[in-house]
Amino acid sequence: MTARITEDEWTPLPGALPGQISDDIVYVIPTRTPVSNDDEADKVPRYTDQMRYFPREARNSEPRLPVEFSIPSGSRKFISEYSIDPDVWALGLAVLTMSNDWLIFVTQAFIDMRGRAQGWAPEQAQQLPLKISIVETKSSRTVEIEGKGSEVIEAIRELNVKGKSKGKGKG
Repeated sequence: MTARITEDEWTPLPGALPGQISDDIVYVIPTRTPVSNDDEADKVPRYTDQMRYFPREARNSEPRLPVEFSIPSGSRKFISEYSIDPDVWALGLAVLTMSNDWLIFVTQAFIDMRGRAQGWAPEQAQQLPLKISIVETKSSRTVEIEGKGSEVIEAIRELNVKGKSKGKGKG
């Protein structure tokens, strides 16, 4: 099985993208809406609780990864999901362009973090289902990739190469 790639079929939640984008940072974007719609003022999208420490872990890994939350500290909200571990883990990312080399490293760091959290060996974690939603802010292009962790990484590699090829053709 290979990863399934869909383009331009989803939209990041309102308020999920950072105000300013740096070309060398990968932003983790929230993927959940508020649970209750009672409070009209509280429409801030939520990160899943499993993402709470991911950027910090990624920045402290080797190599040190330039990962930040898209929503500034103090404004972030998290939602706890009190069920068994999800069958498919999801990660939302925002980058200036798909040719950002850090996307591959950040995805691998997420797979590693997930494996540790669930007690899987690194090889086993690579085979677990994963869904990544990426928004390329320069063009507003969106991509969702779903498959085994190793397949998702390979798909990101291919998109990265295509992004770099497009950039060379324009210059």
